[in-house]
Amino acid sequence: MAGCKLYYFNAKGRAELTRYAYAFKDVSYEDIRFDDNNLKLEDFKPRTPFGSAPALEVNGVVYAQSMAIARYVAREVGLMGANSLETLKIDMILDALSSDIFPFLRDVFMGETDEIKAAAKTKAVEAIHKIFAKLEALVSGDYFLGSEVSLADLAVFNFVNDFLPALGTNVDDLSKITNIVSSLKANENIKKHLENRPKTDM
Repeated sequence: MAGCKLYYFNAKGRAELTRYAYAFKDVSYEDIRFDDNNLKLEDFKPRTPFGSAPALEVNGVVYAQSMAIARYVAREVGLMGANSLETLKIDMILDALSSDIFPFLRDVFMGETDEIKAAAKTKAVEAIHKIFAKLEALVSGDYFLGSEVSLADLAVFNFVNDFLPALGTNVDDLSKITNIVSSLKANENIKKHLENRPKTDM
């Protein structure tokens, strides 16, 4: 997508889902990482709507909020379903992951004390196993939308591949989820992204 610039830290975090969407469809964009590009978040904040990252610049205008950005990119590259009901299913899955799991992850990785981090990790792992068991039942064929990969599949891949190892847990007992993850990990565009992205803890 010519002219699109994605701004975030040198980390996977809340920007990696958007990067996966670009990568899966082999669409070019500028992946600008704070500090690595002589740019600091504090200097960039005044350009953003809410002073936060990730942010996406499109035709000179900067937009914010990680899931809004991921959904926009997914629509542009064809990963948000073929009709409104498919889009609804994708949104349902994305919101389940974002609303029921992500709130705990901030304290897991950025909690002020070890006690806060440990308590958040316990809650996060409990939420993950509860939500992923329900997601397993929503897989319809190879992926959530049958034979077509969508942003929902990439979001699950993002969680399983990037977040679960850091939490010391897995969902290997869920065969349908495991198949989605294995299939995407074998995708040539995703493989290239994984091989070429900077090595970061999170």
